[in-house]
This record gives sequence, structure tokens and C-alpha cells, in this order.
Amino acid sequence: MRLNNLILPHPVLGQADDIMGKCQFKNEPQIVINDDFYHIEFEIEHDNGTIADLVKVEKAVYCCEVSCSGTLFREIFASNEANFNFDIPRSSLRNKVDFQTYCIAQKDIASYNNPAAHKDFDGFLFDLEKADLLALFGSFSFNADIQYHKLKAASSFMQIIPNETTKTLTEYVLDDNKIQIKLPHDLYEKYKFFGKKKEFASIIHSSLVQNALTIALFNFEEHVQRGNVWALSIKYRLENEPELNNGSCEIDSGKVPELVQKLLGNPNERLIERLDELSNRNENEEE
Repeated sequence: MRLNNLILPHPVLGQADDIMGKCQFKNEPQIVINDDFYHIEFEIEHDNGTIADLVKVEKAVYCCEVSCSGTLFREIFASNEANFNFDIPRSSLRNKVDFQTYCIAQKDIASYNNPAAHKDFDGFLFDLEKADLLALFGSFSFNADIQYHKLKAASSFMQIIPNETTKTLTEYVLDDNKIQIKLPHDLYEKYKFFGKKKEFASIIHSSLVQNALTIALFNFEEHVQRGNVWALSIKYRLENEPELNNGSCEIDSGKVPELVQKLLGNPNERLIERLDELSNRNENEEE
């Protein structure tokens, strides 16, 4: 259902000033990623007694319409309560997923009148048909390609792969879902041994990963606009972790190095601590 710039002959709660009153999400929608499905949970609220009564006698129903252009998935979840709680298989969604919440007539409703409607509707009665819109609570969306539960892990927005086109230089590719660090093939073969060992993670973070992320953030806004998933993942963190950039998605180029360290959890400190541990271990082994 396309609800943007919709004009109807009858008053709709939540559309401009058609009907006075509260009409909104009661809380921030929660999206939990499990192994096989997305769990979506949220609650709407309004204070319109007429619409509440129609829902109570099953002449109207609350709905959440989910659509995904990446997979052509579309489904409507209905509820007679203000809270929604449903699952969607992970295989059904890709890229951007849109959620639209509203209330519609579940049956034909003769002579509909809402006492809280704008005075422009005074004296008018409306014969509503099944599926006519009564209230519009709002919308939200998320990107199914973003691993929200792993955003603090560098692997959620970056990957190290072999570069088959050059024997000597490392390349950085930013126009993809993840930032790609492309190592020369021979170098990559050596990296594979260290890359799988947790004890070397801090060294890799402070060198390869930190350098790549610094380069990427100097072009951050451009890649957000292009919809690159790695940029959208970092944007989400900036919006939800005020300690990173004061809740702002606008990045001052002079503060990029500082922001990179915050995003990676102070990689330089972890590098020095790790080198110190390795040094002490070698000294103990030599004694």
C-alpha cells in the first residue's frame, strides 16, 4: 500500500490534521536477528476512541505491511492489539526492508463519523469499504544486509582478500558491501596463517584494518549516499553510539583518525599491549 502523499475523502488519523489526537509508535521497533529469521516487535498507540471501538468489535484491524524490493517479499501482519510480534525468514529479505503501519476497515462501515475529526468534515458521513484506511501510524525500515548484532566486529564491514592483478601493491576497494583490502597473492597466502589466529588480531587491526578504515571515512558521505552497506553499518553506529561522534553522522575530516580508533576499540593500545605480551613470553622462554 503506497501511503505517501495520499489524499482521501474521509478523515484519517495520523494524516496531517484530519483527526486530532495521538498516533505514533509507543517505542522504538526492535529487530532481533536469529539464525534463521528476523524477529520484529513494536507497539503503536493512539487515543481515538472511535477507532479503538471499531477494532474491538472487529470492524477494523491494525496492520503492518512489510515489503522488500530486493526479494519482492510482501506480507501484511494483522493484529487486534496495539502490539506487534512476528518473525520473517532471513532468506526472504535482502537489502532495504520497509515497514508501514496503519489501521484499515475490516468490513464495510456505513455512515462513518469520527467526532475528533477536523471541522472541515463537520456534517459529513462516509460509507467506508473494506480495506479503507482509518489511521496511519508511521513507517520504519532496516537493511537486511547489515549484521546489526555484529557491528562492532571489523569483519562485519571489512574483508581481506587476494589481489590477482598485482604482485606488489595492496589495493582498497570501497564500492562494495564491505571495504575490501586486496593483498598481493603471495602476501595474502602468508596473511591467511596469521589472520586465523586471535593472538594476532590486534596487530592486524592496528595496521591493515586501521589504514583501510581511515581511507574509507574520508569518503564516508559519498558512500552513504550510494548505499554501500559498510557505510550504512558505520552510520548506524554513529547514530546509536553517542560516544563515537556525539550522535552525528557528519564526520570532520580532521577527526577521522580519532574516530577510527573509537570504532576499532583503540587498536594502537591493543597493539602495544600485545607486543609487550609477546616480548615477555620470548624473554621467559629464553631464560
